[in-house]
Amino acid sequence: MAAPAIALRFRDTTPGVDTMGAHLSILNREGAVWWGWWKKGFEDDHLSYLSTLWAEGPIEVLIVDRSTNRMFLAESVRWSVGNVDEIDLGRVPEYYRTHAAQVFGWFLLRMIRQIQFDDSIAQRFGDKTLIRLDTSVDERSDKVAASASASNKSCLLHLSDLHFGADYAFIPQNEQPVVGDLRTTLTQSLGADLDRIGLRSDIAAVIVTGDFTTAGDWHDGTRKQLLQEFEALRAELGLKQEQIVAVPGNHDIVRYPPGAAVRIEDIAVDNQTTYQHEREFRTFVDELIGRSWKESLNYVRRISLRSADILICVLNSCTIVATEWTEYGFVGNSGLDAISKLKTDTIVRPSYKFVALHHHLLPVVQVEAPNSKGVTLTLDASALLDAAQQAGVHVAIHGHQHMPRLARYQTIPLMAGTPAQPLHVISNGSTGGTRRPGSERNTYCVFRLEHDKAFLWMRELRTDSKAGASLFEGTLDIRPEQPVGC
Repeated sequence: MAAPAIALRFRDTTPGVDTMGAHLSILNREGAVWWGWWKKGFEDDHLSYLSTLWAEGPIEVLIVDRSTNRMFLAESVRWSVGNVDEIDLGRVPEYYRTHAAQVFGWFLLRMIRQIQFDDSIAQRFGDKTLIRLDTSVDERSDKVAASASASNKSCLLHLSDLHFGADYAFIPQNEQPVVGDLRTTLTQSLGADLDRIGLRSDIAAVIVTGDFTTAGDWHDGTRKQLLQEFEALRAELGLKQEQIVAVPGNHDIVRYPPGAAVRIEDIAVDNQTTYQHEREFRTFVDELIGRSWKESLNYVRRISLRSADILICVLNSCTIVATEWTEYGFVGNSGLDAISKLKTDTIVRPSYKFVALHHHLLPVVQVEAPNSKGVTLTLDASALLDAAQQAGVHVAIHGHQHMPRLARYQTIPLMAGTPAQPLHVISNGSTGGTRRPGSERNTYCVFRLEHDKAFLWMRELRTDSKAGASLFEGTLDIRPEQPVGC
């Protein structure tokens, strides 16, 4: 039999279910088991290629769990796509048997055995769930986005937690305030305040670290308001689509409706088979900045400024599954792959490295005792912070808890290891919403990145466009990475 032609990726997502154990149990009892290919909507279907594989008999398949570094070799004697009637449901594990019609493809396996984990194969998956092993294509190539240029400007504008919909604080575009309502649009307020600090004409890019909406409100009216606001903001600042960077938040990628009576087990399977919960945000980003909805939500974008480059690693921290704790952050291997691109990307000019996600990496405010709806740190924050330090990241930015905060993070090496450079962790707070703790204010940040130093403004943003407080204004203790030989 020829070497394995394809590899499938999986991870345990359903509470109380060992995915591999459930399949092996049926295999041992029935002599064969159907393995469901839970293809994501943005993946290729490979139908033409798969159709040729079984022409000469059974094939070998690799099955990989990157989260636990496990790899299995399986023998597949049949495959099927699109017709659940061809599947013997008695040979499908019970935990997703009732969802069989939602599964894209099936492989009938009559042998599964564990083999040594091969990280070089595991890393090729990127965000995909099936890869061809007869090609050298690395699916992680989608972790690098097209570059943008603003060679006459030097600043990055950071917004977060806009919460369009029920919790939006500003007047939407094309809406007239009633008598006595002093609110202006978000664009008017930002433009007025950027004028006060002399930076309106120096904004090279805008990054939004999540929660564009409130509670997954992607209705046509809300989406239209968002797109109109960013069209106005781009016109105000003289920016193109590719100079906007959009990071998903937990209010943008919602796994089930607020207050819904749901079974977490069903949600885990539904989300694996449809990825409907990501689709609205993905298509919004396609409209907003022109990045295809099929592309990875973890990637690096380079923006060329007047005298330096900025490499921004965008992370999707909304990947937690199989739990009600949906406001918790989790990034996973796909995000770590993206951070690794920061380490290997070629440096041709003085360059600043940023990591951007929605959920916070360090404590921001006191959090109540944990509960199923709680808000807390990104669950894999330690791994992300370690990877960021190893990649030479200067600044990590986020939103989520609606509180502005500046911190500096550095691990102390053990066993005489080499110390990593510290990184600044900056919580932007809420820019446009009413979901703020106590009397907390809306805020935004501006970074000015020059060839030898970085400057930060953190400012209050008032809904009436009047002057707000300056929370921080000063030089950050960071220096850009220089090209080799400089």
